[in-house]
Amino acid sequence: MEISKGIRAKLFALFIVMGAVPFIILVGMSARNTLDDLEEYAKQNGWLKNTIISEHISELIEKNQVVLQSLALSSEVVQYLQEPTPQRRQVVERILNDTNKIFGDSNNMAITGDNAWQLIRTDGKTLVNLNKRQHFKEAMKGRTYVSDIISSMSTGNMIIVVEAPVLNAEGSPIGMVQRNFDLTVLEKFINALDEEDSYIILMDRRGQVIANTAEAEEINSEYNNDNHYKFILDKVYNSSGSTILPVNGEKSLIAYSRNVNTGWMIVTIRPYHHIMDTVYDKAIKAIILGLVMLFGGTTFAYWLAIRFTKPIIEMTTVVDEIVSGKADVEKIEISSNDELGQMAKAFNKMKSDRDAFQLESELDKLTELFNKKTMENLCKIKLKTFNENEAANIFLAFYIIDLDHFKEVNDLLGHQFGDKVLVEFAKGLKKIFRPNDCIGRFGGDEFVVIVDSLPNMEVVVRKAEQIKQIAFNLALEGKSRFVTASIGIAIAPHSGRDYDTLFAAADKAVYYVKNHGKNGYYCELFAAEDDDDKKN
Repeated sequence: MEISKGIRAKLFALFIVMGAVPFIILVGMSARNTLDDLEEYAKQNGWLKNTIISEHISELIEKNQVVLQSLALSSEVVQYLQEPTPQRRQVVERILNDTNKIFGDSNNMAITGDNAWQLIRTDGKTLVNLNKRQHFKEAMKGRTYVSDIISSMSTGNMIIVVEAPVLNAEGSPIGMVQRNFDLTVLEKFINALDEEDSYIILMDRRGQVIANTAEAEEINSEYNNDNHYKFILDKVYNSSGSTILPVNGEKSLIAYSRNVNTGWMIVTIRPYHHIMDTVYDKAIKAIILGLVMLFGGTTFAYWLAIRFTKPIIEMTTVVDEIVSGKADVEKIEISSNDELGQMAKAFNKMKSDRDAFQLESELDKLTELFNKKTMENLCKIKLKTFNENEAANIFLAFYIIDLDHFKEVNDLLGHQFGDKVLVEFAKGLKKIFRPNDCIGRFGGDEFVVIVDSLPNMEVVVRKAEQIKQIAFNLALEGKSRFVTASIGIAIAPHSGRDYDTLFAAADKAVYYVKNHGKNGYYCELFAAEDDDDKKN
């Protein structure tokens, strides 16, 4: 039997789709559940590996710190640093060599005086001056320290240093004891946990790779140093968790954890194609069963199309009511002149007009960032959530950014060129912040960024540095370095808990930068911490 053209044909097609619903649900639910299960397994497996590695690192560091602290307290070492005679040197060398035998490895141990010159090395290599090394600076403050990756000045190899300060009777630092660790030790341990469908990256606090199971070559010298995974650190703010990011050109699930002793980040990466291969296998089985169900549903749809033509026409009235604003549905993709086509045109016109109005009211027309009013509302919403769910060591950062020399750009190159500068700067801001961070333009050359759920201040500073670089490196039409950025920062809860207080604190900080040479950032909280460090 032939189905007539018009609404009856459309209704028949609708019932065919309705017959396909069980098929789609079956395939979709099976694939979705499989994907959820595999993602959860990947997260749990990644966190387990990260925990094993983190505990190994902590045990290694703590064991060495205990030994180094014991050596730093020994009278022989203290006396040698106070008065380095040949006899005392022999005693200290024997102690260091005996310590290395206890550890059963060939890692170098060294004694350094308060003038930064090494006095003894167990590997017999050239003695060097460490006055620019961070671990020596920390030792002279009386602190134990674990370094990030550094290049040995004696061997050129990439190493990690653990140090303990040596103090005199008055408690003042007179030198330090250190052990150097070759990266191959950690590489071998991490490679033992490697699996075919995932790989593990261990990075220091600056994003340099300590170990990478995806690479065959060893990271043993400064020429093989690798930090191209640093972008992961820029995208994650918490100490542990999981996220989805493109890695080496492929969408990947990342489970990450930070070691509390060193601040190093351990990342287990599982490319998504390993997960999707299993999902596709189960989906194919579901498709076969669904096709059988669809065949029966299509036959039944023909009979229903004949029976229920009239009710479909009456649905036009209902859709018109939806068009008037009583419901919110997706755009209807029907290009025909029958009743369904009329409903689709009416609805789509209403939706297009409403979306255009909402977009115009929320966005700055030039940069397509949020406008001032929307940013105020978003900040108040984030602050309300922040104050209701306050947790220890979680912060919210409020940035005000003012472009320096923007007036000169407008005067010399024209307002159209100035507009292009604003647009390019806005694009740069979108690239360095997360999708849930709020970025807006308050008018002129003033921008505002709101970032919540921050675990530490390092992220706040890192983002301020990135904003500076965006402005400084901005280039258009062969021209560059015509603007810089003055950035004021307020931190909740330290600077306040409401919008007006945070805005005032950040605005005050901007003027501080403007009055102190521009092209920088300032936060009263950082200044207070620096003053405390100086007093200590």
